Amino acid sequence: MIFCSKCGEELIEGSKYCTKCGTPVNLEAKAETVVQSFEKDPLLRDHWIRRVIAYIIDNVIVAVAIAIVSLIVMLPFSIANLSSVFNLLNFPFIVGLLNILYFAFAESYRGSTIGKGLMGLKVSTKSDGNPSLDKAFIRNISKVHPILLLLDLVGGLITSTDLHQKYSDRFANTSVA
Repeated sequence: MIFCSKCGEELIEGSKYCTKCGTPVNLEAKAETVVQSFEKDPLLRDHWIRRVIAYIIDNVIVAVAIAIVSLIVMLPFSIANLSSVFNLLNFPFIVGLLNILYFAFAESYRGSTIGKGLMGLKVSTKSDGNPSLDKAFIRNISKVHPILLLLDLVGGLITSTDLHQKYSDRFANTSVA
C-alpha cells in the first residue's frame, strides 16, 4: 500500500500520478522525517502554528466560561473561604469534559471552533463536509487532558502520511485545513 506524499491519498499500485491532487508518484524517494518535512515546507509549519494559536484561543474561551460559571455557582457556598472559588484543580474531569464538548459541538455544527475560525482553519471529513458529532467527539477525546493531546499529536505526526492529522483524526476520517 502506498500513499501520496502530498495529500496522503491511497494510491493504486503502479500509478504515476495521485488521482486526488495530481502529484507525481516517486517510489524511489527516501522517506523523510517529520522534522525534515517541517523544515522543508513553510506551509506545513504555518498550518501547525495556526492550529496551536487556535487551540490557545479556544482554551482561553473555555477557561473564562468555566471560571464565570464556577464563580456564579460556587460563590454562595464559599463566602467564608474565597480561595475555594478559584481552585478549578478540584474539577479536572469536569474541565476536560467541557473542553471535549466545546470542541466537538463547535466542529460538528460549524466545522470549526472560534479559535479555528479566527485562524482560517476548518475541520472536515474526507468527503469535505463537517464531521458528525460522533466523529468530532472521536477526534477531540484526547483533549480531556493535555498529555493525551500531546500523545495524539505526536502519534499522528510520526505514523501518518498526512501531516495535517492527529492520530485520532485517522479514526474519525477528518483533517484540518
